[in-house]
Amino acid sequence: MKKGKVFLILFPLFLGIGIYLLYRSKNLFYFKFFSTHPVIYEHIISLRELAWSYRKHLPLWSVYSLPDGLWLFSFGATLLVDRKFYTIHFIIFTLIYMFMVGLEFVQKYFGGHGTMLGTFDYLDIVFFTCGYMCISLISILLHKLQKNSFFNEIHLTKKDELIEDLKFSIIFLILGVLPSLF
Repeated sequence: MKKGKVFLILFPLFLGIGIYLLYRSKNLFYFKFFSTHPVIYEHIISLRELAWSYRKHLPLWSVYSLPDGLWLFSFGATLLVDRKFYTIHFIIFTLIYMFMVGLEFVQKYFGGHGTMLGTFDYLDIVFFTCGYMCISLISILLHKLQKNSFFNEIHLTKKDELIEDLKFSIIFLILGVLPSLF
């Protein structure tokens, strides 16, 4: 895996998790996970206290909707960058994006504050769309630039790449659900 792909996956993912750790409720999974590690927990509490002094200057979307877009961007980078069978992965990613937007509408009609489904927010759809469009454009550009030289080095079959997609989808599903647990 190339360094650029690792950056496109991990930077937005860790940024989103960082937002959850610093600005969201202490009842969320990510915060509880680190509370079991005393040394790390103390540092997170210190960072959290410092970050909260700046919280009033941040728009609400940066705390509540931006992590959703970052998660989808990171997921898209995993599925789309450095892939030989790009079109199949793009279709899968588009279906995932449509599912996430559809889930927001399910929240609108069946969810609400305090429910397991969560609360509808049109800004979540905006940030899902921004994450989807940004990584789609980046991946299309990278795919066209690498088309001839890079793909001769890849020896994965279509089946192997689809199995990778399934594995990464499970990982990102877990990462996407964890913040709302507990």
